Amino acid sequence: MNRKTLLIALLVVVLLAAFVAGTGIIVWRIAKKSVQTIVFKPQEKVIDMSTLVTQVRELQRLETASMRVVHIGRVTQTYKLVPDALAGDEITFLATGDVIAGIDLSQIKQNDVWRSPDGTLNLRLPPPQILVSRVDNTESRVISRKTGMLRRADIDLETRARQHAEQNIRQESLRKGILTMAQQNGEKKMADFLHTLGFERVRFNETRAPLLLR
Repeated sequence: MNRKTLLIALLVVVLLAAFVAGTGIIVWRIAKKSVQTIVFKPQEKVIDMSTLVTQVRELQRLETASMRVVHIGRVTQTYKLVPDALAGDEITFLATGDVIAGIDLSQIKQNDVWRSPDGTLNLRLPPPQILVSRVDNTESRVISRKTGMLRRADIDLETRARQHAEQNIRQESLRKGILTMAQQNGEKKMADFLHTLGFERVRFNETRAPLLLR
């Protein structure tokens, strides 16, 4: 190999090295800028709260807790001056019923949803309420019936016994804390729903007093 060829080869090597070095510097600067953008530049996300409120409202009545309650009640008719054995009427009723509680999300207002500076989504849920209470007729029955010898049985007494049973089943579920269960389960379900919409942090604020629908 003559001297001229050697010089050309060296020149090519130098040019290739310079190209590779220059390319490396450019790639490094681009990568550095990208990393700085990802790590240090704040990421902005525009949230339309009106749309979010609409999505939550569309869930409407969210059933979040249920109880099955057994109740034994007695309804009697008596007369002060006549013994029950002659004019009384008594029915003992065994009732099994279901109570369902939840949250009516259609009641959520615009000011019940807001976002904190740290990105946390704040939500004030409507109070939990009993949505359904009913007697299961297939599991309920008259245990005993006593009617005085001098009167006819009141045909509406069993109906009233069922009505009283439904009220007592409802009250029993309240005593057992069905509304607290509905609140806790409702918050969990809503948190899961909001996570699917991209909200990483969700905070539930104090609600109003529970609704005890008659």
